[in-house]
Amino acid sequence: MPDDAYAVTSGAYDLFAASARPAQLAALDAVEGLLRPEAGPILDIGAGSGTLTAALFERLPSARVLAIEPSFAMRALALSRLAAHPAWCERVTVRPEDFFSAALPARIGGALLLGVLGHFDPGERAAVLAELAARLPDGGAALLDLQAPERPRRVEAYEFTVAQIGEITYRGIAEAWPLDGELMRWRMTSLSLEGERVLTEHTYEMLFRHPAPSTVEREAAQVGLTLEPLGDELHWILRRP
Repeated sequence: MPDDAYAVTSGAYDLFAASARPAQLAALDAVEGLLRPEAGPILDIGAGSGTLTAALFERLPSARVLAIEPSFAMRALALSRLAAHPAWCERVTVRPEDFFSAALPARIGGALLLGVLGHFDPGERAAVLAELAARLPDGGAALLDLQAPERPRRVEAYEFTVAQIGEITYRGIAEAWPLDGELMRWRMTSLSLEGERVLTEHTYEMLFRHPAPSTVEREAAQVGLTLEPLGDELHWILRRP
């Protein structure tokens, strides 16, 4: 497994993630009224290609954003996106460290944790929740997702995305195996094709956790936060009362 697993898919990442974007943006719209940009910057934890950082600026023009993205390949995409909007550059910082290495402000106005919670083991997850609880204002919130499947199980290989750009077709294929009550091993393959001819093919594996909502709800309650479903079985609001 490469040190930077996301480097394998970064060349077509936004194509592969496109199918998830409408639900993510709808969830962001739902939580927008709970974000408190006047209290501090919004954290975008695991900012990826910067799509949601950009969405924050489009919805909250006065917000400041602290984007945390340890992947060199993904960070390059985010910085390219931000560089196209010079007005944003004064209000965003893109940290190259992981969550526990990055310097966090004492107060934040909210947080996004989309596609990222499964990268933390149970101890790390509890620590992330505690850090958020200590920094969110009263009534403030974070948006997170708990990615399918809800419980680890065997996932047969399936095509999760396909996109056509000019004469090239891009395909993403995923399969997974359960390892324990939370942990799964995912194998991701990205291909570019011209007709039936494979131009590029890259495969990588990664470990990802799938904690039950009840587990995250209990862990959140231990640090004074509530976990509330948004109704799409994927996105949740983590709120400080």
